Parts: sequence; structure tokens; C-alpha cells
Amino acid sequence: MYTSKHGHTHTRTQVHNHLASRTSYLVSRIPYLVPRIPYLVSRIPYLVSRTPYLVSRIPHLVSRISCLLACMFLISCATATPGATPTSIYAAPFILATLDPGASPHTPTEADTPTPTLIPTETFTPPPPATLTPEASTPDASTLPPPTTLTRPSYTVYATVDYDNHTAEVDESILYPNLSGVTLSDLVIAVEPMLYGSAFSLTSLSVNGLPIANYTLDSHRLTVPIPALPSGSQISLVIEYNLNIPVKQKANTFGWLDYQTNLTEWIPFVVPYDPNSGWILHDYIPWGEHLVYDSADFEVNIRFSASQSAPIIAAPALPEANGEWTRYRLPGARTFALSLSRDFLVDESAVGSTAIRTYYFAGHEGAADKMTTVAGQAVGLFEPKFAEYPYPVLSVVELDYNDGLENDGLIFLSSAFFDQYNGGVKNNLTVLGVHEIAHNWWFGLVGSDQAQEPWLDEALSLYSERIFFEFTNPELVDWWWQFRVNYFGPNGYVDMTIYDAVSFRDYTNAVYLNGATFLEDLRVRMGDEAFYKFIKDYAAQMSHRRAAADDFFRIARSHTSKDISDLIAAYFASSH
Repeated sequence: MYTSKHGHTHTRTQVHNHLASRTSYLVSRIPYLVPRIPYLVSRIPYLVSRTPYLVSRIPHLVSRISCLLACMFLISCATATPGATPTSIYAAPFILATLDPGASPHTPTEADTPTPTLIPTETFTPPPPATLTPEASTPDASTLPPPTTLTRPSYTVYATVDYDNHTAEVDESILYPNLSGVTLSDLVIAVEPMLYGSAFSLTSLSVNGLPIANYTLDSHRLTVPIPALPSGSQISLVIEYNLNIPVKQKANTFGWLDYQTNLTEWIPFVVPYDPNSGWILHDYIPWGEHLVYDSADFEVNIRFSASQSAPIIAAPALPEANGEWTRYRLPGARTFALSLSRDFLVDESAVGSTAIRTYYFAGHEGAADKMTTVAGQAVGLFEPKFAEYPYPVLSVVELDYNDGLENDGLIFLSSAFFDQYNGGVKNNLTVLGVHEIAHNWWFGLVGSDQAQEPWLDEALSLYSERIFFEFTNPELVDWWWQFRVNYFGPNGYVDMTIYDAVSFRDYTNAVYLNGATFLEDLRVRMGDEAFYKFIKDYAAQMSHRRAAADDFFRIARSHTSKDISDLIAAYFASSH
């Protein structure tokens, strides 16, 4: 009999069978490993650069070597038996197939900006999407997972970026707490770079320190089987992957231009789990956003292969020295985006402890100065009206893009808005800038299902523009209604999903514009004092959570005795 370190007892025959199956499997891998030798040799410079990290892993390696030596001892004492079907957790890495390219989601622009065409225009024709299922294996479930002390997932990323060759090598560690109330047997991870042709290649994946191969990657959905994970416990994953950053298309943010590279939705993340419906990962569509996020803590470490010519980094957090790396910490966020350029100019200010930074290009000094001022005004206004600004930095980044796009602590605004700026606030730069800044509350702080209930973040962010003008330029509120809303003829049910719409304009007229009209009517019905108390309470109760329409109306009704059922019936297809 043999007793493992976990206290399990095995017969000599069981040990023989296991070792024989492992030997058979390892021998079968020799034809694969021999052609990989040149590749492995090419990785030596990278491995040398990882020496400090590897040294930190020595205690873990010592424990694994001890286990290996014990197995070798048993081999020397055993007589081999016929091989069994391998059930190993070990398998070789592979390069994923090219999938159809897609585009990053976006926020609609103003009246004088044409509706964008959201189809990428690369000239390559990728092969049809494939579901990749590596050979089966099972993680070791012999120990119970540890109880979690985490209140949300944690992501630690080390990325080595080759700015000029548009690649990145990434090591990502995930600590995931199961807070679902049920036992989980798998995790679903969103891998958005898979929507951009051959942008993503997975090199290794491990669960609780053990390599795993029986995962599937279908389009942007990575499904990872795990040992039973009871609610209240946690699990760790390590994902190593390479990014072949694509050429940025006009309708996308992810990708590179000659003078700028943007890393958006580049970090694979565990999607939210609903005990009633399961994992929440929706399909891409050319308008609206399809992703849903849990609030999470990020630590992202960046270095450049050519450090002497490293670009300026626009980030949603403050930089910290971490040896050869630059580290950024962003707690309680949904996303972590970066923009890189050697040509960035920076206009800076602050509101309290929040750093305000506008990253722009030469010739746009006046617009950048105005945007920094507007950003400071927005933060200063929305903090007492909504909640404290949730991040250490607010970065506004100029980008050759159709309109604006939100990320936690970092927003993109079209270069066209900077070009068009000619003073004042009656312009796209100010209006769209305030909209995207408001998303730090209505998306970042208060999450929601952007695909199924997009009005919860979009209508509130658009109505936040109205609040901004009300308190900074009250004489322009009527102008804003005409410029932003009434010109387009708002119509349609506010609770339209991104999949219900038949066009970009159909979607925005209902979700954004009619959504703002509904909020105005709700405010009139409740009265200003009750409305603002409701908005502040909604932000407080749903902070770092995922709100639904029922939460919105439950909290609204707690702040008024007025009947709002007629408003809901007029603006919404569903009752609440």
C-alpha cells in the first residue's frame, strides 16, 4: 500500500497502472516534442529575462520535485503492467485557428457624425470558426479548494510589449472566488482578441498550478473544466498567451496605427455567473456592447522589449516602479485598457486626489486643455450627485475613431472631435466627453448586462450630460436637448436589447435617446429632491455589483410615493 501526501491510500497495482499510463503517454509525445526543439531554443532569451520570477517559484518547484522523486522510486520498485488509456492533465501547447474578425463595441456619436460602418476591412479571408477541443484530461481534485477571502476576482498580468512589431507576450494569473451560491464545475472566460483574426494564441493554461488541456475555445468563449468548486471557495488559473496586435480599423479601438497602439479587451476574464441562467457571455453584434463583467481587482505590469524607445503609456491608474516593470493597480474595475504612443502630449490637472490627464497629438492643444477642464468639472459635479469617482486616474485619450468609448478610468474620444473644436462647450468634444466620463459611474461603478439591458448604463450616461449642462451651463440645456436628443426623433422601447434593433439608429433612438426622455419624465414625476436622492442611493446600493432593471425601479419606488406605472408602460415593453 502507498499513502499519498493528501492522505489517500493506493494499492501497488493502482500505482503500477497509473505510472504505466504516464510512461505510455510521455513516449507518445516524443514525435511532437522533437520538432519543437528549435522553437524551445528560440525562447531562451525570454526565459532568461524571466529569471527573477522563476527564482520566486523555487519553493513550489522543490515540492513538485519531491513528489516526482517519490514517483521515480515507485517505478524502480514496480513491474510495468499493460498501459491504460491516458488521463493525463499534461498536453502540448498549440496555436489556435484563425477566426472571423470582429470590432470593438462603441458609443454613438453626434448628429454631424455619420453612422459608422462597423465591419473590419482587413483584406485577409480567415477560415471558418472552429471549436478546438484538446485531448481530455482531469485536474487533480484530491484536495478541497481553500475558502476564499476575496470579495471579487483578481487579475495579475505581466506583459512584455514589442511596440514596433505589434506583439505582446502575456502571463496572466487569476484568483477567482466562487460567490455564486452554487458549486461550479467549470469556468467560462471571455477571450475578446479571438474576434480579431489571428490576434490571440494560447501557449499554456493551468488550474491550481497544474497544466490542463481539456478546455475548449469556441470563438471568444474559453471553457475550462475545474475540480468541484463549492460556493465560498476560490481557485487559481494561469494563462500564458501571445498577442499579434491587429491593424486598427476605424470602427475599432483594439489595434495599432503607425503612431499609436491600443490594448482594449485584451485581458481574458471570467464572465459573471448567474445561478438561474449560467455563465453570461453574449455574442458580438455591430452596435452596442455585448460583454458583461464582474467588478474585479487588476494589477498590470508592463515592460517593452525596446525599453530605450518605449512609448508613453496612457493608463487608468498611477504608475509604480516594479523592477524592470511598470506596475498599475486598479481595484474594483470591469476592464483595464491601455493606449501607447511615442507622440502623445499630455495635459494634466487634478480634482482632489484624482489625476486628470488628456493624451493628445500636436495641433490639438486648445481642445486638450478644454477637455481637461471639462473632465475636472464632470468629476467635481458627479461626485456629490452620484458617488465618489471610483478610480485614481481619469485618462482621456485622443484616437482615430468614429466616436467615443468608455473603459474604467480611461476613455477614448475621436480625433475628429479635437479637430472640430473651436471653443466653448457646444460641440462633440464636450458632449461626448461628458458621456464617456459618466460611464465611470454607469458601467464601471454600477455594472449591468450591456447586451440585454443596455439602457441601464447608456440612458443614465446620456442623461448625465443633461445634468452636466444644467449645473455648468444652464442656459444651454435647451440647446443640448435639441442637439443630442430631439434632432433624431427618439422613439422605441427603452428596454430594447442590442439584438432587438435592426440598425444602429434604431438602437440608439430607443436605448439612448428615449431612455433620456424617460429619465426626464421620471424626474419630473418624482421631483428633483427625490430624484437625486434616488440616483445617489442607486449608485450606493449597486456599487461594484451588477444592477438589473428591477433593482433600478425597486430603489426608485423607495424614494417616492408617486405612481410611476404609467411611465413604465409608456416607455418599456416589460413591466416592472
